[in-house]
This record gives sequence, C-alpha cells and structure tokens, in this order.
Amino acid sequence: MRSIGAALPKTLTSLGITRRTREAQALWLWPQVVGEHLACETKALKLTGGTLLVTASSPALAHQLHLERSLLIDRLNERIGARAVREIRFRQSSA
Repeated sequence: MRSIGAALPKTLTSLGITRRTREAQALWLWPQVVGEHLACETKALKLTGGTLLVTASSPALAHQLHLERSLLIDRLNERIGARAVREIRFRQSSA
C-alpha cells in the first residue's frame, strides 16, 4: 500500500493540475520566503509561464527585490520541489 504522499504527485499529473498546484504554491509560499516584514510590503499576484508577478509598496523596494530575485527564485523552487519559478517581475502596487 502506497502512502498519500507517494501517490499524490502522480495523481496530480494524471489530472493535469500539477502546474496549477505549483502556481498556487508559489503564491502561498511567497510570504514565507521573503519574511514577515517584506510580506506586509509585497504581494505575489500570479505565476504565468514561469514568471511570478509581485507588487511592492514602493519603487525602491521593487528595485531591491529585483536585485535579489535569483535568491528568491531559488528559495521558492526549493520549497515547491520543482523549477516552477524561472523569473520574478516586480512592480509598484497601485494602492
């Protein structure tokens, strides 16, 4: 008898929802990856085609995070368990 953890990846793939699951994971994991303080100043909006769109509270913060995007991508993908995020694009939030 297989465990749920062992059967789940194959089941998700067969249902065609692995990609959507990884997209949801990237959004859910964003606050954990950047930490509590930056999570209050940023928001991951969507992951499309390997590019994660994130809003930041200021242009300066967006620029700083842009400089650190390789590290953030590595941390996200490590937690997701796959190379789901290939790029992060930052923009200032409109609110």
